[in-house]
Amino acid sequence: MRCSILSLTRPFFHCSSRSYSTSTPAGPIEFLPLPRSLAHRRALLLLHVPVPPQSWPSHLELSSALLATTSAKLKSKGIAVQAMYDGTGSRSEFSRQGEKYKARLFWPDGNVKTYDEFKMETLSSVMLENDLKYQPEGNRSVSRISADEGVKEILVCTHGSRDCRCSDRGAPLVTALREEVRKRGLTDKVKIGEVAHVGGHKWAANAIILPSLDMISNLTVEHAPSLLSHVLDPKHGSQMWTHWRGRYGLTEEQQAIIWTEVDPSNSASGTKSSEQNTAVKATEGGPPMGEETVKLRFNTFEGEEKIVEGKTGENLLEVGKANDLPSLEGVCGGNLECATCHVYLPPTPTPAPVSEPSDDEFDMLGYALGFRDGESRLGCQIKVTKELGQWCENGGVIGLPRF
Repeated sequence: MRCSILSLTRPFFHCSSRSYSTSTPAGPIEFLPLPRSLAHRRALLLLHVPVPPQSWPSHLELSSALLATTSAKLKSKGIAVQAMYDGTGSRSEFSRQGEKYKARLFWPDGNVKTYDEFKMETLSSVMLENDLKYQPEGNRSVSRISADEGVKEILVCTHGSRDCRCSDRGAPLVTALREEVRKRGLTDKVKIGEVAHVGGHKWAANAIILPSLDMISNLTVEHAPSLLSHVLDPKHGSQMWTHWRGRYGLTEEQQAIIWTEVDPSNSASGTKSSEQNTAVKATEGGPPMGEETVKLRFNTFEGEEKIVEGKTGENLLEVGKANDLPSLEGVCGGNLECATCHVYLPPTPTPAPVSEPSDDEFDMLGYALGFRDGESRLGCQIKVTKELGQWCENGGVIGLPRF
């Protein structure tokens, strides 16, 4: 049985149940290595929906006009949007009109904006426009948030209709976390909630930690005690750092700095070098770090080879537009809302040195004409790097589809 509606593009995966599960799935879980950064978003907006996760459809945006419109507007401004359930409400479906939910906007420096009633009118309000102009202050956005005071939250992805791994692994973890919170007498200090479709199915269970905005992945029910201890006091020796996935609100470079600091395999973990401090300052609102030009090799649908130059840090959509390459339209402006910057990255002569596709990209690839399993990517999500230039120099070719 397939878990996803994108059955033509998703890898096959057997599930113990299509419904919202409350038991641990049988058999060992073979987790994949974790990438150590999330796609860069300036902040995270959470909409508190009154519909429990077991009633969520595969794609919430198809059932909630407010969620769909909010996601489209804020994503274009670099803000991630997610739906969450905090235990309030028991509706079986979303309202077709007059939607209004509580919402919270989290920034990486700890600033939080709360909206008691977030609705369609909010999206065009001067208040929201002013809120979105906020710029995080200081260097807390790149430092490791410590055991500061205040209520902590753990939001676990339990979106089973999107992929059953999320409910089969996430739901038991939620139950175990709530029991652990109760046993330790922490009900006033730690809240456990559920969130929709984050982190990627193959790394489920995934969790977002608030207010630090860290994502923790490759979790099972057995991790509940250590995860709770980590959230309360994220010490350098915590085993949960091996599950650290990245932090919302930071660039990939800033997340790399954090990973260097907390990586358990780094013997110098806990002591930031002067070089790291310099890197922190370079990523805090200053000019971009040095750009290099590399040569990239493309092959059009008609078989014409084109060698063009791209700057490190650009994406392939930007390179394509700058060099008038065919088929790279990017009608959404590179906001991961279309599939018109579709490219092929063949695994020969070696796999291309690029990051794994996010679940959002994987879903959007379901609309790509001429999809090829294992090769299709979206150009707006592929960064130009020296390694990619070297791959092209050694015979790698980026393919362009017909349309």
